Amino acid sequence: MKKVTFSSILFVTLIVVQSMLWAKTNEGFSRQYDYRPETIDQYKARQALLRKSNIKKNQAHEIAKSDVGLQRPVETKKKGLGYHLGFSSKIYYSNNPLSTESGLYKISAGIWENSIHNNFLLGAYDLRGSTFSPLIGISYTSFSHFGNESIRKQNMDFGSLNLNFAGIFSFGNGWSVRPSLGYTSDFSHKSNSSQLYSQLSPSLALSKNFSIGKINSFADWSLAYNFTDSELGGDFLDRFETALTWGLFIPFSNFEFSPYVRVSLSDYSNQSKTDLGANLGLDLSYNITEWMALRIYSTLSTRRSSKENMDFTRVDTGTGASLNARF
Repeated sequence: MKKVTFSSILFVTLIVVQSMLWAKTNEGFSRQYDYRPETIDQYKARQALLRKSNIKKNQAHEIAKSDVGLQRPVETKKKGLGYHLGFSSKIYYSNNPLSTESGLYKISAGIWENSIHNNFLLGAYDLRGSTFSPLIGISYTSFSHFGNESIRKQNMDFGSLNLNFAGIFSFGNGWSVRPSLGYTSDFSHKSNSSQLYSQLSPSLALSKNFSIGKINSFADWSLAYNFTDSELGGDFLDRFETALTWGLFIPFSNFEFSPYVRVSLSDYSNQSKTDLGANLGLDLSYNITEWMALRIYSTLSTRRSSKENMDFTRVDTGTGASLNARF
């Protein structure tokens, strides 16, 4: 394959993201900005990189499998560069796409989700007892809703841009520490892509990976503070969040079964509110080729809040496909 430079990949990515942001539909809508249903997918993609690559100095990376598709950072050396460019498309049913407790906005709908994602692994550096690898992630996801007349009236479609920089310190026996800084911005598909919500999130996570035969497992505990700006009222959603995630990767033939659970506790700085949230997911992926995968999945999400009328339960069930370009 023709050699592709870091700058050309970054340029193409930014052009695609910009063109997606300029896409126009109709009016905006109201939703729960402090609930991020895509967070677990982003986590699993990053975790798969760590799980499969086993980052070491002068060691090439293996294929990493995750719910967003096959991804292979290549030829990552002491001062080398590894990267992948991936695309995924999902179509699913949600019984509560706005994540609300009840009332006008508790409706069911179909959702078509399309994303482009890049990870740039900027080498592996020996720190005498640990390995340090900086990782830059750039992704954009577009959400289009269908199947309900009120969807057309409320026009819930939006796009989400995510930037993340992480420094991964890998130790022996599967342990790693991951300080990171993430930025998320949601845009309406109307009014010249006006911004609906933004979030800046410094965080620190401790992870443990281990294997039982061919079965891989992970546990991840994270601490984060989210600095927010939303249409609800500036920094009203600023919050401290701690979360524990545990999951399994069970391969058989060309399939991989990936159950996981995530429990989080959020405390809000500018309002009297504490939330307990949970996600339970069941994923089944089928790897057609080295660069294409199909997936079916179901996710149960719930939140119990100290503030009245802020609880919700949500079930998403669907299928998807992903493509991965390797350079």
